[in-house]
Amino acid sequence: MIRRILGVLLMLSVLGCGGGQPWQAPPARESLIPEIQADGTKFFIFQRDYLRPDPGQGANVGVIPGDRMNGGRPDVERGMRIGEFEVESRIELVMVATGYCREGFFELYREQTFQSFSVRGECREEATEVDRRQFTQPIVLNATPGS
Repeated sequence: MIRRILGVLLMLSVLGCGGGQPWQAPPARESLIPEIQADGTKFFIFQRDYLRPDPGQGANVGVIPGDRMNGGRPDVERGMRIGEFEVESRIELVMVATGYCREGFFELYREQTFQSFSVRGECREEATEVDRRQFTQPIVLNATPGS
């Protein structure tokens, strides 16, 4: 009898942990920073600078909601960033939209802080003369009003 009760309690606690909203990336200013070497090698940095709310203006923006009663995580409730997901698919979309890495890319490294997230990568093709003229400055990917 005690085993059944413990089993039911265990199942209820496990089911309770799965509730809540799905994680989504915090709001951020995104940019693609192209870098073309003299030999035609094309590098890039995909940069996400997290947007911080003004003091008193929604401190929970961009964090995973936690629920202590359902086994939520206190570090999440304090606003700790958990990481970036689906990065490759986001960068692929950026490359299609900008035309920078037409034949694909490979990731060299990632860096994440509490303020930003970046991926450095290299395109699979060499730069053309059109690329050298077109991609000379950072490309803002999601301009926000007032920025």
